[in-house]
Amino acid sequence: MDTWLVENQTYIRLMAFAFFFILLALWETKRATWPWVAKRRLRWQRHISLSLFSKVIIRILFPFLAVTTAFIAQHKGVGYFNEHPMPLWFEIICAMVLLDVVLYFQHRIMHKISLFWRVHRVHHMDRLLDISTGLRFHPIEECLTMCFKLLVVGFIGAPIVAVLLYEILFNAFTMFAHLNVHLSSRTDRILRWFIITPNMHRIHHSDYLKETNSNYGFILSCWDRIFSSYTPMPITGEFKISIGLEEFREPKFQILENMLLVPFNPKRLKVRHKKRLPSRIA
Repeated sequence: MDTWLVENQTYIRLMAFAFFFILLALWETKRATWPWVAKRRLRWQRHISLSLFSKVIIRILFPFLAVTTAFIAQHKGVGYFNEHPMPLWFEIICAMVLLDVVLYFQHRIMHKISLFWRVHRVHHMDRLLDISTGLRFHPIEECLTMCFKLLVVGFIGAPIVAVLLYEILFNAFTMFAHLNVHLSSRTDRILRWFIITPNMHRIHHSDYLKETNSNYGFILSCWDRIFSSYTPMPITGEFKISIGLEEFREPKFQILENMLLVPFNPKRLKVRHKKRLPSRIA
């Protein structure tokens, strides 16, 4: 079974991605809450192209990915769970929880260290959230995320099925959290005790610095509460929140070429690197 999962991981992840993308896109189409600031087709084209470019770079730089790393660790007996076997269900739960908390802290690091922020801000430059924003990550950030995953998977000896399942859920929840929908207060209040909701994650994309540096979670919402980075409500209210980065409002920063170049600050982009300040709230 493990061998089959490794050999077919690409097809499994691709089918799962297509299923969740279509399902969530249909929901967003029928329930879009905020008006589109750019044509939806154009947004999808740019963000999917950026994601595909990132995947190509990862395949070139990494000889094997997270699932294969788990397979190699298992056969070499490397990693905590491979050296200290426990019931499979327990290993799966622990591995997925550990992966989620590590990526939570990686996300915080991307905000706190200026060198990493230069890369991560490509994701925050989007002026409207929708399903495609969940694909808008610079290739350098994608590679850094993969490094974190490989280290965790190898160190703990995560089960192959746990790694594959987490990869699928990570992609699905990342798209879900960025949807252009607004959940009812009651539904959101219940869900966000367990998972990251669009209402909760939208606050993270506020142009108000204090809110940008909060709500870092990907799947489980508990990490923000445990590690004191939780913001329950934007200062302007849910429907007046300003999305994006104040210094990147111009349309040119939504072009694929400039998304790739922004971290390197080429002069022709006229990007000024100054310390970010909280946006002025009217």
